[in-house]
Amino acid sequence: MWGVPIEEGYQKNQFANYKRVAPRYGSAVDTFVLLEERPDIRIRVEATLSSLFDRYISIEWDSGNLVPMATAGDMGEAYRLDREECHGIRELLVLLTHLYNDQYAYLIIDEPELNLHPQYQSFFMQEVRKVAGSPSVDTDRKVIFLITHSPFIVDVRSMDDLRSVLSFSSDHTAPTSIGATEARSTYHLESLIPRLNVHHKQLFFSDNPIFVEGILDARIIEAVQEYRGVSITAAGSCLVEVGGCEEVNKYLILCRALRKSAYFLYDLDSLFTGNLRQCIREDGQVVAFLASLGLGNDFGRYCGELDRKLSEAVKLVRETQRDTAAVDELRSHIEGLAANGGLKDKNLARARVAVLVDLAGRRTEIMPVITEDLAADIEGRLARIVEILMRKNVFLLPGGALEHYLPTYSGHRYQLNESAKRVAVDAEITKLASGQIAESPEQRYGALFETISRLPAKPAVNIDSVLIRYLSDYVHELQGLILIHSEWGRDQLNAHFATSASGFGKLFDTEEFERSGPREFSATIRIRNPDGRAVQISHETNAGMQAFQLTADVAATSQ
Repeated sequence: MWGVPIEEGYQKNQFANYKRVAPRYGSAVDTFVLLEERPDIRIRVEATLSSLFDRYISIEWDSGNLVPMATAGDMGEAYRLDREECHGIRELLVLLTHLYNDQYAYLIIDEPELNLHPQYQSFFMQEVRKVAGSPSVDTDRKVIFLITHSPFIVDVRSMDDLRSVLSFSSDHTAPTSIGATEARSTYHLESLIPRLNVHHKQLFFSDNPIFVEGILDARIIEAVQEYRGVSITAAGSCLVEVGGCEEVNKYLILCRALRKSAYFLYDLDSLFTGNLRQCIREDGQVVAFLASLGLGNDFGRYCGELDRKLSEAVKLVRETQRDTAAVDELRSHIEGLAANGGLKDKNLARARVAVLVDLAGRRTEIMPVITEDLAADIEGRLARIVEILMRKNVFLLPGGALEHYLPTYSGHRYQLNESAKRVAVDAEITKLASGQIAESPEQRYGALFETISRLPAKPAVNIDSVLIRYLSDYVHELQGLILIHSEWGRDQLNAHFATSASGFGKLFDTEEFERSGPREFSATIRIRNPDGRAVQISHETNAGMQAFQLTADVAATSQ
């Protein structure tokens, strides 16, 4: 930021050069020149640093050189501001100096968050709002471009703010913005803006963000991915919990506008009691996709066919005389939803969801009531809808809510309980972290695991390819030493590598060594902790071909 500090200060006869060079090379060397020449700016900066950090700055002259000084508190000892102050305060001083400078109508700042505490990033954005605007309308305003990696700098408070955000992607394609959106989408986005917190704003920095309904969903997904040994963040993704399916839909609109390849995970009820259908129907990508499959262009009508079949099943459950535990529980729940003997609107939708939950979770037990043909028809239609949405990165859990897939969930089957879900999620995370699940995660979590496996993630970093290259060099050098020093044994070889500039002694240890002839030997090479693996080599080992197979076992051999 500062370049090389000038020991004696800033020469006055170089002021013009400082101001000319600083913008070109991204240096802040002109900051103190501005503070000297513009006392109006200096007053504002001094007042801010004094208020925030109890710092007092002064501009002194020594033999024709400008020397910036500072003191901490009224009685503090003076010190060089440009050399001895902490990075964060210096960064803020530079930012504010140029922000308050009204000489230019445009200001571009690359990564203003560097060295700044998150609170002071937010403070800086407060100051930016006081200055930003159109200079053609108000000469005291300036256009400000901020290039950032910080969600604290993405300070979105209105649709105008949202439209001003340009989102870049890792594939170096043209940046995107929401641009002009239709009235309905604008309405949804405007209602979303007040709830965009720092965590949510990760989406602007991700090529393929993942949206889930709640924090418990995010926690179990992270735990499963860690158990699988894969990383969400390494894939350039992030998990964003948004507080319910209605909110997820708004993020879907935002990501479509930004042309991000976002992923969305919904509980089953969002298709029936939420506005997912409306949101999908208004999404041109999904509409075109449905048309390409010969399914028409009305997603709502397509889902309506499923509704009608489910209504038939609900009617059968209500009318049945069978009295098994499962059927009785389902019937009692449905009757509890009925008002004046009828089911309407969202209560009917909830009844349909309950039927689907039981078809997924205890199909055999309710089949005496719902015929096989009707059940197969319902399951087939739902599977088709799930498949269609999945191809557009919208994942719908066909078995109900996420907690229905957790074996330790003991809450109500239909009227889901957040406390019971939390207990189950905590239990599952503990089991995953400690490796206590007896079966495979595929078996334990079923369709939930399959869905999680489709979300963006990258395998853990595999160091073996690099490690083998270093092992090859080590073996090659070891073979040379054995030929040259016919009297050396294991201790001498290890002593050599312990002091070698190659640093191999920190990586490998010759654990066993035996000569069988003047030019023949066998040895065991141990990879030092925490790896602990070993490999058997001999005079015949082809080090150049890197013919080593490292396994999780104590030793692996290759000639």
